[in-house]
Amino acid sequence: MFGERTEIADIREARRLIESMRDRLLHPSFEALECSAADLHSAAQCLGRLDVKSPVWQGAHRKALESEVTGLRRGVHCVEALLTNAGKFYAGWARLMSADQAPPNYNSAGSTDAAPAQTSKLAIHG
Repeated sequence: MFGERTEIADIREARRLIESMRDRLLHPSFEALECSAADLHSAAQCLGRLDVKSPVWQGAHRKALESEVTGLRRGVHCVEALLTNAGKFYAGWARLMSADQAPPNYNSAGSTDAAPAQTSKLAIHG
């Protein structure tokens, strides 16, 4: 009985940590990423304590365990998508904030046109 309670408690704790990560990553920041790394480490420790060959996985509590594992799986997929998209966002932001590397004759189609002829005209309106 004690082993059954521990198995479910470990999975629930891992799921709670992953859901906490998901909530923080809905508003990604460097602080959220730092906190998430610690939560991910703790969740991995909880899952590392599981004994998947335990009779608990075969007994009456199998449905409760399956439900927790399914919720954990959903949470992990959500966190993975949030981390991927946060990475894309910050990579794009970094490109926007960096110096423009595009040549002056770069067009919207993604290629370069012939360099415009250099003409020197100055118009002064008074």
